[in-house]
This record gives sequence, structure tokens and C-alpha cells, in this order.
Amino acid sequence: MSYYKAETVREAASGNWLFIVSALAPHAEEALKRPGKHVACPVHGGKDGFRVFKNFLETGGGICNTCGPRHDGFELLMWLNNWSFRETLAAVGEFLGVEKQLTWEEKKQQQNKARPQQRQRQVACAGGGAAQESVIPIPVTPHVQPEPEPVQDGAASEDSKVIPLLMQKPWLKELQEEMERRAERQRKYSARLHEKITQIWEKECLPLSSECNEPVRAYFQNRGLVFRWNRIEESDSLRVHPALSYFDEDGNEVGKFPALVCAIRDKAGQVITLHRIYLTQTGKKARVPEPKKMMPVPDDLTVTGGAIRLGEPKAGIIGVAEGVETALSVFKATQIPTWATVSATLMEAFEVPEGVHTVLIWADKDKSKTGEKSANVLKAKLEKRGIRVCVLLPKLPIPPRAKGIDWNDVLISQGSLGFPNARYLRDFIARRRAEYGHHRCLEG
Repeated sequence: MSYYKAETVREAASGNWLFIVSALAPHAEEALKRPGKHVACPVHGGKDGFRVFKNFLETGGGICNTCGPRHDGFELLMWLNNWSFRETLAAVGEFLGVEKQLTWEEKKQQQNKARPQQRQRQVACAGGGAAQESVIPIPVTPHVQPEPEPVQDGAASEDSKVIPLLMQKPWLKELQEEMERRAERQRKYSARLHEKITQIWEKECLPLSSECNEPVRAYFQNRGLVFRWNRIEESDSLRVHPALSYFDEDGNEVGKFPALVCAIRDKAGQVITLHRIYLTQTGKKARVPEPKKMMPVPDDLTVTGGAIRLGEPKAGIIGVAEGVETALSVFKATQIPTWATVSATLMEAFEVPEGVHTVLIWADKDKSKTGEKSANVLKAKLEKRGIRVCVLLPKLPIPPRAKGIDWNDVLISQGSLGFPNARYLRDFIARRRAEYGHHRCLEG
């Protein structure tokens, strides 16, 4: 039985996810009309539990506050419609009119049908010694229609569903054009990203010890993060910006705000891009749509595997957490250098620096289990490379109205006593060296 080739359907779907999801999951239309904005979840309801990504046109991805991210349109449709991947692939392929692949048996049958005609031609050409070709005409039964020429892989049939869909939902075309204009602005912005990142980091940002650090100092103090910064500053990944421009999704400058600027570095230590936390003068998060924003990544680089380096590994041991505040909380309580991956998705791809043999993953405790799942993905990947790993989850219960808790919440509510003490961690690491191969998840 013929089938859809995943790679071919995926290629055809790129740039068309707006139409695909609108047709195959109409209950998600509210989110499609407002890309990047939180709306009611099409699965769980509520008010603002779901959004599709700003690059939805290309990727088809979105995120549910309860279930976590769906990285592309296939994952999103599987979640929205409770479909298997096979069902999703077939639905998308059929909608786009992608040509199916023939199985080996079907190809064999086609070859067998063609052989009688080939033999008649061979017989007609044989035996005369002359180089001329004689063809015996093959009668065609009047009611039998000749087979249509095959469509190349990935080509869409003429009865594509996109045009009828645009006639039914004119807003789709208008939204697609707006998203394409936005993507074009982003491409132009990306073309000068290297220069922009260098300008902000090298020429505009100042050390944490500078006099203009009061907003950042107050921000950290509000989170229980008051300690000497000399060991953090040695990795040079945190700086202060006195008045950093904030731009909305359309590229318009909203205003200038003090900001904590964090360098995301690759495994070799090169700055990939910058993560920014916009603040008020009193150390609160700035009143902007996204007070925490990561700059785009230059086309020739990838943020995958990178991290914000907070201190340098000691004795082959390093901690990993999602947020900067969480990583700093761990360092304050345990004195173990802990790097921030910014998000759960990037945590899964974290690359361990040379010389590290033990990694402590300080996972967020979410109702959606996103933090724990990502921590265990990283754990499994690193253990295959012979690195000892321990996942640590906060022991505190998640408050009823909260989405989750992290180790900064533990620091604020319990102080350093809410963390495993340094001696206990050292003993645990020593046991892991002796008992490597025995998988555990430590709750501290």
C-alpha cells in the first residue's frame, strides 16, 4: 500500500502551517490569529494557557502552559487532535496533495505491466540486421484510459485545498502576508546580528560592579541573591546595561530600560547570542510584554548546546539549571558553579565542557512535568557518554495557583537549608563514582 514519505511531507509543509492547522485543527484558530500571544488553550480551555510560536508559518510549533512545547506542526497536530504520527503525516500529506510513495510490491507490479510492451519492441527490432527500428502497434481498448504521468515527489496536486480555504477564510491570506513581512524584517535584522551583539556586549554593557548596577542589585536582592560575585564574574557572562532598547514584535522601540544582559556561550566559550532581563529602576521586571527575551541567533551559529556560564567548573563537577536566578540560587546555597540553559528545551541539548565528569541537574518542578522531563532527557544523553548525572527536584509542593516552583523559590522560602548541604552532595558524588550505573533521582 502506498505511503507518504515523512521528509517529503515535511518539506512541503514548511511555510504552509497556517493553512494546514487551520484546516485540520479549526479549534486552534484563535491562537493562529494571534501568533506569539497567549490565548485560551484549545485542549484545556481557560484564558491564556496556549500560544503558537512567532515563526509558526515555517515551523508550525506552539506551547501549552500545562503540557509544554510542541516544536513543530506535526507535534502540534498530534497533540491537538490526539493523533498518532502516522495519522498526522497522512492528513497533512493529503491536504497538501503530496504524491504518495509506491511500495516495493507496487513498483514490481508496474514493472510487470510494462514488460509485454518492451518484449514486442525487442522482437520487432531483432533479426533484420539493419539498424532501423520497426514498431508493432499495440491496440488500445477504447474504454481504457492511458495512465497519467506520475507526479514528482513532493509536488502538490492541482486540487490543493489551500485556495478553497482562502476563499472560506480570507483572514488567512492577510495573516500570512503579515507573517511573511515580519519574517522579512527578521531576516534583515539577522543579517547584522553579529555586529549588533558585539556592539551591545562589548561597547554598551558594564560589569556587575559598576555604579549603574542598582536595578540589577535590587532585582537579585528581591530573590535572595546577595553574595560576593567574584567567582561568577570570572566567567564573564553577566553584565549590566543602563538603558537597553526594548523592541516589540513589529520592530518598534517601546522604550529604554535597565537590564541584566547574559551571554550565552557555546562549548568553546564563544558568545552565541544574548539573553536580556528588562527591569525597572527599583529592580522589578519591566512592564513590557516579554521582560525576559533572548536575541535571535546568527545564521552561522546555533544556540543548541550553549549556556550562560556562571562560574567555572571545579574538580570536574558542574550544576545545570534553566533560569539564571535558579542557577545563582544553587551557587549561593552549595558553592557549586551552576550554568543556566535559559529554557527546558535548551537544557536537553546542553553540552558539557571538557574535564567535567559529574553533572547535577537542578530541575524546575512544573505541573506539566516539563522541567523534570527535559532534565531526564539530558541525564540519559550524558550517561551514555560516561558522565555521572543526578537530577534534583525541589521538595516543596507546588502552590495551587502556581505553574511550578524552582530552586530560587526554595532559596526565598527556606534559605540554604532547603538545599542538600555541600558535604552531603560531595558524599553523594563519591558514592556515584563507586556505584556508577545505578540510576537515581535525588529529591533535596
